[in-house]
Amino acid sequence: MFAPISAISRLALPVACLLVAFLGACTSVPKGEGTYLITVKNAESGKPVEGVEIIATGTGGRTRGGEPAKATTDDDGNATILFGNWGAVDLQLYANNVTERWMVTQDRVAVNGGKSTVNPLRLIVGAGRSGGTPVYNLAITRVEKGGKIDN
Repeated sequence: MFAPISAISRLALPVACLLVAFLGACTSVPKGEGTYLITVKNAESGKPVEGVEIIATGTGGRTRGGEPAKATTDDDGNATILFGNWGAVDLQLYANNVTERWMVTQDRVAVNGGKSTVNPLRLIVGAGRSGGTPVYNLAITRVEKGGKIDN
């Protein structure tokens, strides 16, 4: 009926699984807690926006009593902020009586200025004239030590 499984083939499968797991771990994108660089630009002019207060919480983090992370953009529109291992992050942006809300999916964020294949940012509540359009354009990247850049 069935041929006996040889010792080599019995050994090959576990070795192959270990090799795939090892290679996957070497090339995976860091996920979870870390430092993230957020760049805020005016949606109409494309110019950096200084003084935007950013408050980040894990989705549902307030109900768990998690402390929000806060940062303010500099004159280049940049702010670095520490995210916890939240998975999904609620970003609230405040400036000049404008409030805008975004959602970030952490495991989609590119590393060291690289490009993500799927946009990790999604507008939740815009602050434009109709309430649904964004006042800001955001870019986000995870800041990691070393030379790795996501493509």
